Amino acid sequence: FLQRLLVAHVLTDEKAKDLYRSIQEKFAKVNNDDDETSGDEDDDVDQGYMGNDFEHCLGIINASLMPAFNLEIGTVSLPAAYNPDGDKNTNKLSQGGEGDGARKPSSSSSLVKYHAIVNRSNDDVAKNYAAARTALGPHEIAYFRKVLEKLVECGNEVLETQQQQQGGRKRNRLPVVGCVGALNKMDLINLRTELEGPHQDKLSIAQTEMALEIMESEGWLVPAAPPGEEDEDDDNRNFDNDEDDEQPKKRKRKPSRKSLRGAFFSIGPRTFMELTEFLQKCGFPEERMPQSILHRS
Repeated sequence: FLQRLLVAHVLTDEKAKDLYRSIQEKFAKVNNDDDETSGDEDDDVDQGYMGNDFEHCLGIINASLMPAFNLEIGTVSLPAAYNPDGDKNTNKLSQGGEGDGARKPSSSSSLVKYHAIVNRSNDDVAKNYAAARTALGPHEIAYFRKVLEKLVECGNEVLETQQQQQGGRKRNRLPVVGCVGALNKMDLINLRTELEGPHQDKLSIAQTEMALEIMESEGWLVPAAPPGEEDEDDDNRNFDNDEDDEQPKKRKRKPSRKSLRGAFFSIGPRTFMELTEFLQKCGFPEERMPQSILHRS
């Protein structure tokens, strides 16, 4: 289980529990096959370290990881990752339950638990570069810090705009936790030009694109909905559900966002797990920080 989680970097609660059950079933099959061939129960594979249940298993793993490596399996609850195509296989962090078409999350959507291996170290490398276990190099990590700063700044601007509209007619569809800021991929790539000191002019466009891919694959960033898309969805739903008017209303045509889908990113679950202090230093609102869940045996 631990090896699979390390490879995946981040797993939703649903996928992690599916993995746990599949390992249990494989162990049970191995034991049954051994009993049929040898008849000796002493040769059975010991399943004790898998725990009594999923939560117990995570606690057992953490009891070994923390003393040896200062690592542990951490968990946070966040809105499901944005899925522009409604396909549960579109991105790794999409919840995608059976039959739900992996719908795009909104403020009314239930939160999703994410599990990842978390570095609890406070060494100088972790403090200075705000990332301790990643495939990113020093220039990419400096760029990553810049990305997080801009995403936090963007999210705070969204929250400020929302507060100004409290008395208006627009309904609040922002999630209760997590980052509400999102930036277009092109804007993120252009942030490399803002790097200073030893990191100035060290990243090409291709290197920056590769760094963003790593950030997404490792769970530091997640796909985000283009700004205003949920409000557009609300307008369309209100139009479709309005059956009381005698005269049909003309639907307002809005610019298509199809070309922008999947091109926006926001802060991912692994960042909230490992880089809480850095986010707070950037100005991330404490009340929007997702609650961490600890697992003890």
